[in-house]
Amino acid sequence: MKLRTTAIAIVAFTSLFAGGSFASVEFTPTDNSVTSNLCVTAASGNKWKLHNQIKDSALDKKYVAKEMMCNGLTVSAFVEQYGKNADSIKKYLNIHQQHIANVAHNK
Repeated sequence: MKLRTTAIAIVAFTSLFAGGSFASVEFTPTDNSVTSNLCVTAASGNKWKLHNQIKDSALDKKYVAKEMMCNGLTVSAFVEQYGKNADSIKKYLNIHQQHIANVAHNK
């Protein structure tokens, strides 16, 4: 019984510290600008909150998807690197991976 209790305590203790090391990055805007808040919301992975923020802003979804930058990255790259539910956010913003074809020029 004592061995079992010790084993449970070790597993719980290990889980406590392992859980902290896998915590996701948390962002806070450095200013109160619309774009900073949109970047943070996009990284949170909450597409409904992002939808509402875009709707309430003077920006449109196309601008957010194609032109807005978050810490020097496109929104797509930002949520891919740091965000939660990146695929869901990119799908909402209609951001698709582009495949670049290499075409040989024949003479």
